[in-house]
Amino acid sequence: MASAVAEIIMADASIVLALCSLLLYGMTQVIAKVAVGSSNATSMVAINFLVSVPVYVFIFICALLLWGEYLDHFEYVVYGFIGASTARGGYYIYLEALEKGAVSMVGSITAAFPAITAVLAVTLLGEDLELINAIGITIIIASMVALSFSHSRSSSSASFSRSSLMLSIATLLLWGFGGIFIKMSLNGLPLIGYLGLYVFVLPPIAFAYLRHKGATRSVMIPKWTVPVIGAIVVAELWQLGYFAETSAVSQGAASIVFPLISAYPVVTILGARIFIKEKLSRVDWTILGVVVLGILLVSVP
Repeated sequence: MASAVAEIIMADASIVLALCSLLLYGMTQVIAKVAVGSSNATSMVAINFLVSVPVYVFIFICALLLWGEYLDHFEYVVYGFIGASTARGGYYIYLEALEKGAVSMVGSITAAFPAITAVLAVTLLGEDLELINAIGITIIIASMVALSFSHSRSSSSASFSRSSLMLSIATLLLWGFGGIFIKMSLNGLPLIGYLGLYVFVLPPIAFAYLRHKGATRSVMIPKWTVPVIGAIVVAELWQLGYFAETSAVSQGAASIVFPLISAYPVVTILGARIFIKEKLSRVDWTILGVVVLGILLVSVP
């Protein structure tokens, strides 16, 4: 009886954390639209790196002092490196896909990544899914694909090259398969131990991306302007969202947490409607309502 109650409490905690992550990710995108409009992807990556590294250095030091058993959990450390690398590397590839193709198509393809994670979590990790939760997950993923296309269809006239298609598929696969490695790592490492691994993951991936973009040293020393301040706020909020996400995954089922968090564009779209008066079509409103229904079904214990 006690173990059953503990499982329910942890499940509820993971749902709450996932919803917090959803809200933070969604509002981060709204702030980016308002305050960081003049910053390009390369500048955003550089600022995100500069802001993130000190945080992860601190976390890694704390992990060594409070836990320090990396060598005794080498298998899970390897899983952690793979998961962290796919998460951050996939994001940079996603940015590349956006630069080469229409956001409606890129978003529609990449929005389906939780389906891969959910299937792998059930088949490989043996996670149990109630029928009502499975229906909710299906509704969220299908709705996010539809919403990505519907809300951004005005930009669908932009070219969608073969390279953009391949990059979008690469992002889909990296995020989908990477999510399962994050969960596997957190099955053997404490949350602080997993997050500490980012000290070794961030520099090579960020520098490889910046070199690929031909960034100069000046991009690492940004001028103190409103867009830069906005980018720093975005980076910090994004980190909080990621901390909430990994906390949710460490306590709950990956097959539920990742699909739930993937609905964050709903918050972005509603926030953009409220704060910057972006228009929504009837189809958009209908799909948003369906997404909320899916979230309610996924949240049923």
